[in-house]
Amino acid sequence: MRNYFIATVIVLIVLGGIYFSGSRNIFLGPIVERDYEGLYVVDKYGKVFVSGNARFMGDLGFDNADAVDIEVELDGYYILDRFGKVYEFGEAEFYGDANLEDAVDLEFAGKGYYVLDKSGLVLDYGFIKNYGSGKLGGYVDMEVVDGGYYLLNENGKMEAFGDAEFYGDMGDINAVGLAATDKGYYILEENGKIHFFGDVVNQGCEELNKNTARDIEVISDGEGYYVLDGHGTAYSFFAAAGFPGPEYSGEDKYIDLELVD
Repeated sequence: MRNYFIATVIVLIVLGGIYFSGSRNIFLGPIVERDYEGLYVVDKYGKVFVSGNARFMGDLGFDNADAVDIEVELDGYYILDRFGKVYEFGEAEFYGDANLEDAVDLEFAGKGYYVLDKSGLVLDYGFIKNYGSGKLGGYVDMEVVDGGYYLLNENGKMEAFGDAEFYGDMGDINAVGLAATDKGYYILEENGKIHFFGDVVNQGCEELNKNTARDIEVISDGEGYYVLDGHGTAYSFFAAAGFPGPEYSGEDKYIDLELVD
């Protein structure tokens, strides 16, 4: 019993140190080795933060909150602004960009990328297939799978295109993020709650009092996932806690998270 008490105290001290330090990773799950090596995080001004083996290759310095997404490929990454303009860094290949009013997401697809507008318009660049655009409006996220993709509406409604399989969706929630595997997908609410569809595994979730959940990313084979909040905390569920998010910010400014494979 005494050893158990000591171990509990040590865990609480470690978690407290992580929570109150500049860079925070709130660790929620057993410590195991997973097949990923670090994190990329971007804020709404286009500034990029890295940890672990994630390699910094440049960023932006917008005066206004114009950045909406970061997308990592093999040796570089892209940043998308809300007007549809694509900025490439490292060895990321530029295929083109758009002139939009409200772009929300960019998804790399091997030989090109897709740009999603809030209206549901999907634009394809490079040598990839366009499977169609959304009809609901109010879109917040997109995920590419083999032979298709998913579009997520701000109310939690899902649309599947091409070979992407529909497993179900929500309604009347404040959806902010989507992550997919070959077994199903996860829908993230602004309050941090996660909804699970298909055969993906529920590893837990952490409801955020200030409604600042911004993104969810799944590690290899769906064995765990990260949730990023707007203040820079990376909540890890069944994922090793070795790669913290950026420094905590009183401003709700962090918008997107990517993992290094």
